[in-house]
Amino acid sequence: MVTLLCATGCASQQPLLEDSFAGDDASSWVVTSGTLLHDRGEGWTGIPDDGRGEGDTGSAVFRMVSVRRDFTDIDVSLRLDVERLVTTARTPAQHFDGAHIWVRYQSERQLYAVSVDRRDATMIIKKKCAGGESNGGRYLDLSAVVPDAPIPFGRRQQISVAVRDQPDGSVMISADRDGHTVTAIDSGVGCPPLRAGGVGIRGDNAELRFDDLRVTEAD
Repeated sequence: MVTLLCATGCASQQPLLEDSFAGDDASSWVVTSGTLLHDRGEGWTGIPDDGRGEGDTGSAVFRMVSVRRDFTDIDVSLRLDVERLVTTARTPAQHFDGAHIWVRYQSERQLYAVSVDRRDATMIIKKKCAGGESNGGRYLDLSAVVPDAPIPFGRRQQISVAVRDQPDGSVMISADRDGHTVTAIDSGVGCPPLRAGGVGIRGDNAELRFDDLRVTEAD
């Protein structure tokens, strides 16, 4: 199976989007749930909670997506740290709790989601299509489940995600998390392949830290 992970040359490309999260500027992002904080020169969700108390972040459900929604064939890289998983009264433990990277995000109903860190120690690539009970959409598995990939809590991980249109009209998505890899082909599962969209980070019951996020155009 072909893997389309970014090679060393990607680092020298002019980025389409780049954020070290070292300052307080969040103009590249829309946060639809939770709170994007800047701490110790990196992005931080804060300690996740259900948002009910004074000073809460609401980041037990964290959703952050780029303002730009026109990315097509790209490579995404970032450093990511899952500090801990939690549960709250509103967000009981789920097998998918953890961190997920969005590509070709068109709306909360249509996107590709790459699950890189999950409570159940797996990785998987999913597609969300409009029409369903999950905020107006439904999730469909695109890849096989990659087992034996437990979350390395408190350790910086290097994450790479690549997305490419294929000559036959399908879309290939691949991802690497420190040597754990997952790849998928979307030939129109559930809805037509997604041709463009934003990038983002989703967190579920997870305290996340992240920095050095880069989006570069595919070679």
